[in-house]
Amino acid sequence: MLLKYDHGLTADVIDIGQGPPLLLIHSAGMGAAQWRVLARGLGQDFRCLAPNLRGYGRSSPWPAGAPAEVAAELALLESVVAAAGAPLRLVGHSMGAWLALELARRAPERYASLALIEPVVLGALRRPGEEAALAEVGAMIEDVLAAFARGDVAAAMERFTDYWYGAGAWAAIPLAQRLPIFARAAKMRADVEAVWHDRTPVSAFSEVALPTLVLSAERTSRAARRMAELVAGALPQARRAVIAGAGHMAPITHADALGEMLREFWRRS
Repeated sequence: MLLKYDHGLTADVIDIGQGPPLLLIHSAGMGAAQWRVLARGLGQDFRCLAPNLRGYGRSSPWPAGAPAEVAAELALLESVVAAAGAPLRLVGHSMGAWLALELARRAPERYASLALIEPVVLGALRRPGEEAALAEVGAMIEDVLAAFARGDVAAAMERFTDYWYGAGAWAAIPLAQRLPIFARAAKMRADVEAVWHDRTPVSAFSEVALPTLVLSAERTSRAARRMAELVAGALPQARRAVIAGAGHMAPITHADALGEMLREFWRRS
């Protein structure tokens, strides 16, 4: 569905199923389509709302060359929350988990629970003792941004993809399937910059007293695992679990297993 908000902007939202509403927030570079398989499974019992952030799908484009603004992303997401008309279960992946945390921090009364899959919350690593994890993910981000700055979009995409999916992942994508990725490259650059520039300490989320599940992939990076540990430690009602056999893109590669883990969490929360 297309939802108008904020002076004529458009939010493009995948809307699958009926029942209590879920809000699914996608990762940088992917778009809401990353949730389709998971949403089809969960849609038997839930209304799954998966918006495309600005610059993805048919949502309003991001202004060319403009830096990402977290407030603008939250405005789109909050318009979907308002349209749902009921307390939502929040689910976010990677950058989307960071945005889910920010939504919950702003208005926790709107949400029934929080599920964070491989949360990328760089502010958590900007404190003494976390230098190694920050350097690991930071080296990738700086390489990606440097490639974008010199106009080498393919190199930026390759570095980003291989970090999160594994060495050789970009080369394995057929050329025709790379075209949509290139089409949203400018917004992805803005998203990566926004995540990298975040300085919010993880302690800022300590008052988000919602039932929370923090999920790590078994085959993930040290930085991603550490961010999940720190986020789970900061939230008063959080518990952690690991998606067996999965990498960072578990919502795509392990949708069925992820769906079962979410259902179990919601049954218990």
